Amino acid sequence: TPIRALRTSRRRASPSPPLNVSLVLDRSTSMRGEKMDIVKSTAIQVLRNLRPQDLLSVVTFSDRAEVIIPASYHQDKGRLEAKIQMIQPSGATEIYQGLEAGVKEVMRSVDGKRINHVILLTDGHTYGDEQQCLALASKLAERGIGISEMGIGQEWNDIFLDVLSTRTGGSSAYIAHPQDIKSL
Repeated sequence: TPIRALRTSRRRASPSPPLNVSLVLDRSTSMRGEKMDIVKSTAIQVLRNLRPQDLLSVVTFSDRAEVIIPASYHQDKGRLEAKIQMIQPSGATEIYQGLEAGVKEVMRSVDGKRINHVILLTDGHTYGDEQQCLALASKLAERGIGISEMGIGQEWNDIFLDVLSTRTGGSSAYIAHPQDIKSL
């Protein structure tokens, strides 16, 4: 039957390649309240959907970046969820600081057989480092590493984030609800 053939062809479809992803989370003061809740929930959704062969790192940034979960295979997801839940907003916003730290985590395990990608969750408001971000994106494009942005909040800077992601072949999208991450 056609339905049986469709099910069989789905099972034969090759699985998606393993991931090497760094989540770069904006924790600046502009992310207070609901925006921070969405960032945390979205990061936890990503963590819960990892497969055993996937690598994940999590970086937070404001005017400085901090690696809160180094790139590795993650077995104890409950402990890592607790680390994400403890993120508190503070400081100014310098996206470049976060991107640079996220890229370093991806570069630790960069592999042509993996999807090597940085995912930035932010409202997109940064202070004076736009050109540095764009230059970094151009370098990443040469290495086959993508950047995708997920805009949080009603006033997200979609113009800057679209240009940034386009440089690497990534994408940008608005996240209204944490479950949106699955479709993206």
